[in-house]
Amino acid sequence: MPRLQPIASSFAAFALLAAAFFAIGGSQDASASGIWGDATGDDQVTTIDAVNVLYLASGADLPGIGPYPDADCSGEPGAGDVILILNFVAGLPFEPIPGCAPVGSWVEVTPTPSGASPPPAPTSTGTQASTPTPTPSSGTGPTPTPTATPSPNTATPTPAPNQTPVTSGEPDCAIFPEDNWWNTDISQSPVHANSAAFITSIGANTDLHPDFGTVWEGKPIGIPYVIVGAGQPKVPVTFYYDDSDPGPYPIPPNAPVEGQPVGQSNSANFGGDRHVIVVDESDCTLYETFDSHPVNGGQSWDTGSAAIFDLSSNALRPDTWTSADAAGLPIFAGLVRYSEVVEEGVINHALRFTVSDTRQAFIHPATHYASELTSPNLPAMGQRFRMKANYDCSWASSEVQAICTALKKYGMFVADNGSDWYISGAPDPRWDDDRIGDLKDIPGSAFEAVETGEPVITG
Repeated sequence: MPRLQPIASSFAAFALLAAAFFAIGGSQDASASGIWGDATGDDQVTTIDAVNVLYLASGADLPGIGPYPDADCSGEPGAGDVILILNFVAGLPFEPIPGCAPVGSWVEVTPTPSGASPPPAPTSTGTQASTPTPTPSSGTGPTPTPTATPSPNTATPTPAPNQTPVTSGEPDCAIFPEDNWWNTDISQSPVHANSAAFITSIGANTDLHPDFGTVWEGKPIGIPYVIVGAGQPKVPVTFYYDDSDPGPYPIPPNAPVEGQPVGQSNSANFGGDRHVIVVDESDCTLYETFDSHPVNGGQSWDTGSAAIFDLSSNALRPDTWTSADAAGLPIFAGLVRYSEVVEEGVINHALRFTVSDTRQAFIHPATHYASELTSPNLPAMGQRFRMKANYDCSWASSEVQAICTALKKYGMFVADNGSDWYISGAPDPRWDDDRIGDLKDIPGSAFEAVETGEPVITG
């Protein structure tokens, strides 16, 4: 955790903060909003939150004070909470506090009345999902016949009491059948005749980049997801791309949105792709949205596009249909996830990556293109690449070695237009950014395109 400042400095800071607080007529409501360090319930973390904690620590009589975010997990309001909040507001780096919730999540305790015994140490509200045991399926491979995704059940279930979405771990579902494209071993597939040209177009000397990690410039790095159960209410979803699946979707009102800065509400206008991913492990259904904005506190969502995937099926979206991804692919299936890489030590599926220039074509399982370029030397959406079998990753961290093994066996799909060789993953405060940063020393020349089928060209 950050070093505590001398006590004299703390009192001086308090005097200045208190003066500023009264000057602007700050609120004295210290109820927790669900955002780390937010003592005022306004969905943001500012110096006023530190002032509120100081009021609580002094035993001031503030009517209506409720639970407060216990920033240092001490069990009571104090200078430690204040220093952490002030460090956060100042943008200073944080180190994990053993047994305490990470920055970006929250725990809450009820302030201790004067003379009372302190409450027990708070615990995180989240629970770890169990690791799935995939059910083997027979067959020689999926039949690439695009079919519309089945309409979801429109019934709204009764919410389970105290249900908390899980934002890490693996859902208790197999992520598509064993013979699905994402789960197919392509280590022996033939090299594509135009592989060298594809590699050149992306950058043979351009290195890979992990598009996932902890936090960069105040934002979690990667595409977040939540795991829910049968008790999660379904809410209406609108979209401006007609090739989307109608709702309702079981999106929690506090679902994390891609690009959402730490300490900021998911309703804020922070831009970016704003993907939302929800896995309902009660019926093994995947829900994904793009450009996602909660309405009325998440009672409904406005999105750019929305897609539903049955995780027990190999069915594709109809040809020319997008999804929450430009290629019409499911995003969750291709993410690098902490639970696989670090806790299990193995990734049993293909990955997802982006390139800056793609061709006006797609290859199944992709169903959509997003380009007007027609050069045959550019990869199509859904083009599959693998790491060359003789590329040596023994020098890299164990995390990157696990990723290399997956890239040699399952490869990765071109899924969207973006920065070249950016591999997608989910953010997690437990990632070691330096260790996964070893990916940045792997060049594009370590890869080759493989032959997985003829492209569909509709332009």
